[in-house]
Amino acid sequence: MEADAETVFNYLGKRYEDAFLDSPKLCQVVRRTISALEPHSRVLDVGCGTGKPVADIVASAGHEVYGIDISETMVNIAHSQVRGTFQKADMRQYTPPCAMDAVFAVYSLFQISPSDTHSMVFKFAEWLREGGLLVLGVTPSTSLRSDQGTFDPVWGCIREVIKPWMTWVTKETFLSEQGWLDLLRQAGFSIEAERLFQFLPNDAEHKTAEAHYLLVARKTTSTPLLGPYPLPQEHAVLPLLHEKTWASLQRQLVIEGGQTPVLGHMAGAQSLLELGCGLSSFMKASEMSFDGATQSLPALLERLPFADGQFNATFSTFALDSVPNLRSALSELARITDPSSPAASITIVQGAPDNEVIRLLNSVCLPRSTQTPQPSHQGYLLHYAKKVLSMEGFGNISLHRVRSKYVFAEHDTVNHVADLVAGSRYREDNKLEEMKKALAPHLLNLFSEHPDTLRNDLVMLIARPTPN
Repeated sequence: MEADAETVFNYLGKRYEDAFLDSPKLCQVVRRTISALEPHSRVLDVGCGTGKPVADIVASAGHEVYGIDISETMVNIAHSQVRGTFQKADMRQYTPPCAMDAVFAVYSLFQISPSDTHSMVFKFAEWLREGGLLVLGVTPSTSLRSDQGTFDPVWGCIREVIKPWMTWVTKETFLSEQGWLDLLRQAGFSIEAERLFQFLPNDAEHKTAEAHYLLVARKTTSTPLLGPYPLPQEHAVLPLLHEKTWASLQRQLVIEGGQTPVLGHMAGAQSLLELGCGLSSFMKASEMSFDGATQSLPALLERLPFADGQFNATFSTFALDSVPNLRSALSELARITDPSSPAASITIVQGAPDNEVIRLLNSVCLPRSTQTPQPSHQGYLLHYAKKVLSMEGFGNISLHRVRSKYVFAEHDTVNHVADLVAGSRYREDNKLEEMKKALAPHLLNLFSEHPDTLRNDLVMLIARPTPN
């Protein structure tokens, strides 16, 4: 049985520091990176371990250090020997207290899933200020033996590499050098430096050297939630959502707790138009009820059958993907929303760049579709919405990640889930059964990582009237 990261590093403690501390090439990259920072910068060390060498070098240079680690033992050691703020936290659930000037994630991404690996790179981009620096320390998949792990075409990685490591047996994820470069660029980073070298840890159980690959990247976009980058040049129109199947899938939607109230901006609205299906889950998460006049349509139309300014607020869920003329449809949302209302807002919900369901649809279903030649790019849709709504007088725009997931009953079969996922978009496609069959092994992979759950992180665009 493979050990998880918390178990491994609680056991290793100081032994891990002794094994990996003496790495001159790593220390050189750390020092060179922080030399580019302004004095007293805020720096986050993700998987900080004992704090040495990374956090210690950063703190010694006068910067404000934050460190997180899944291991309580490691955090306690870091507290005792490095100046900074350290806490036990799972990086996948963590939100930093402020925007960071630099983020280091050095040898801390091995024991998370392929999906989580992609998600973390996008989250690093969200945590950094624009122009901030990210340093990753990984081992590339090109250093593995050909019989290690399994290639996963959905995530472009080698998954489930089972290997002995410092007394334990671990299960790890690996990307190639090119895979890491591509992922960083998709999250809105430019590559500043790379370094690949062999490192032999100072530990009796290590008999062979490890390939260590260090990357330094700079955040070059203010909107990582609109990725993956680069954005396409035009909108690819998808088939309309199948109303019945989509409604069934949305009944499994759970908006995770502990987030800023996701519908607080709609409090006080007296009239609301819902487009698509899913508002009820957001209402539940926000502990809100809506007593005003509500109307709903299953899809966004290029001409809406409502009067000018009829609604205080509109709320749409995955409504942009199937609209041929985005400009007309978005202008219609602005037309029917009363800008004079104190609660005036246009809310558009689409998928986050690390959304598992969209990844499955784009990589597994779409290549088999007889209806859709190109994937619908969620970031492009939101980028275009920002542009049009600003032109229409709703230029006070913010973007928010919303953590959500689809949770299925234990008795739901993989085939049933595949039917909901593929059928929501491709119910009328004559390759539907082929899509469902192809989805099954990838669903099993995801369910092995988080049982009966598909992660469905969203991006909520909130557009309010442009201030005078």
